[in-house]
This record gives sequence, C-alpha cells and structure tokens, in this order.
Amino acid sequence: MASVIDEQLPQVKWVGVMHEGVPCRRSDLDACIKFYQDVLGLKLLPRPARLDEIMGYKPSGAWLGDAEDKVQFHLIAKDDEVMPGANAPMSPTGRHTAWVVKDLNAFRARLKKLGIKYDQIDGVVASDQVFVKDPSGFTWEFQEQR
Repeated sequence: MASVIDEQLPQVKWVGVMHEGVPCRRSDLDACIKFYQDVLGLKLLPRPARLDEIMGYKPSGAWLGDAEDKVQFHLIAKDDEVMPGANAPMSPTGRHTAWVVKDLNAFRARLKKLGIKYDQIDGVVASDQVFVKDPSGFTWEFQEQR
C-alpha cells in the first residue's frame, strides 16, 4: 500500500546488496572468521587498513566474500554493539537475513559434515528454509532459488 508521501518523493531504485555488516565481540573475531570460512565457504578479502586506524585497534574486523564476489560479510569487532550473544536461540522469527544458494542439499551436506546444528522449515515458501547461527548468535537463513 503506497502512502501519499511516497507519491510526492523521488523513488528509490534498488540495485542489490553491497554487504552485510555483522558486529562481533573482539574476543570472538577469530571464531567468527573461522565460521564464515569453514561453514559458509567464504574467503578473506582485502580490507582497508584505515578501518583499524578509525577504530583505534587492530584487528578491528574482517571482510569475507564468496568466490564470485557476489556476497560479502563485513565482520566488525566491537564490544559495545548490540548482538544476540552465543547463547541466543536460533530464531527464524527474529532479525535475520535470508540468502539464496544454488544447491541447498549441498549446503545441508556441508553443515552435517562439519557437525553444525541447523534448523529447517519446509512448506512455507517455494524453498526449504535452513537456519544456522554464527558464534555471535546471529541467525542466517538459506534458501534455494525456485
């Protein structure tokens, strides 16, 4: 439903996602990097040294992305940001991001081989929905494009 205000404003033309910024505790940065590399299969990307200067400590984060440079996660190591925490339950109804993967069966097989717990919901949308939680307690959803 469009509002009257929307009709009077210049329209936003969406192009796509640039990256997902993910806070993590400084002490959890290595565990988070390992999760995003091992579990999600991402690689470390170059990151501007200026970011460490701005934050005042090193390392202040890490950037990770997929092989085709379509997806990026920017880990931000900062202890005073709001984050769910390692003991947070996996929550498909809480704040989360859903990602499309080419082969959900391959992703599930990877999770099983790594011993990573995941939840799944079937029959709600066109794809099964697979949910995993990172070391900071963030829930990530994965679906297959249908």
